[in-house]
Amino acid sequence: MQTPLRQPRSDFPVTAFTLTELLVVIAVLALLATTQLPALTRAKAPVKFTQCQNNLRQIGQATLIYKDENNDCFPYGNRCLGPGNYIGSVVDPNAWPRQLLRYLGGYQTNIQPPFYACPSETDIATNWVFQVYYQVNRTLVPDTDSVSQPLRGAQVRSAARYWMFMDKSAAAYCNIKPGGLALALMIWNVPPGSPAYRRHGGGVNAVAADGHAEWLRTPPYQPGRPAPANFLELGDCASGQNPGSTWKDPSPPGNDNGYRVKLYTRYYALSGF
Repeated sequence: MQTPLRQPRSDFPVTAFTLTELLVVIAVLALLATTQLPALTRAKAPVKFTQCQNNLRQIGQATLIYKDENNDCFPYGNRCLGPGNYIGSVVDPNAWPRQLLRYLGGYQTNIQPPFYACPSETDIATNWVFQVYYQVNRTLVPDTDSVSQPLRGAQVRSAARYWMFMDKSAAAYCNIKPGGLALALMIWNVPPGSPAYRRHGGGVNAVAADGHAEWLRTPPYQPGRPAPANFLELGDCASGQNPGSTWKDPSPPGNDNGYRVKLYTRYYALSGF
């Protein structure tokens, strides 16, 4: 009679996870996710910040090349409001986004110009052919709605003192004056406030008229509190003479934001430069 084969015995007994053990593993994984994801997000922030500043440097350099090729004149044409595909849109050949694309790789239909897209901006402006997350200082780069002729580089007092391009929200106009910035300051603490001006670690990226990039600290967002008196490191008039329609700083040496300002919007309150 043949003896039945026996299964070999294992030195390690086979056991399964209990429900309690499985729940403990899931809880540990969830804890790791909640603690590590914020760190990963923070790690990405400097990369986005650097990419945004590089975008602005490229736009600034394109503007300076344009100026050199156009008898020392800054770009001049139609004001860019954004949507559509007609006059005043981002594809208007006489508005600054299209004027500068010649020096930024050219305009390609249905392709987002990479230098106009800030990686930290998540909103999308509807009915825009492509997104532009930066705005131009209308005092430096004027348009037909503001003045009758372009500004020449020789008219600017110390180009390194003035911002030329700066962060903006997705759907905002691509050209702005000090009065428009004053409106952003008025709603600063009215939810959601003006998040585009603080999207980089509580500040805004900008490029000056000489082509160098700066990070400008802006006021903290304090919902329900009164509007801030000024933009901290972003100034209005380098001359210290601010009209009531913009913003003022009560600190010495006057109302020009004192020593804190890194970049100004204009020199004189009335004539600009």
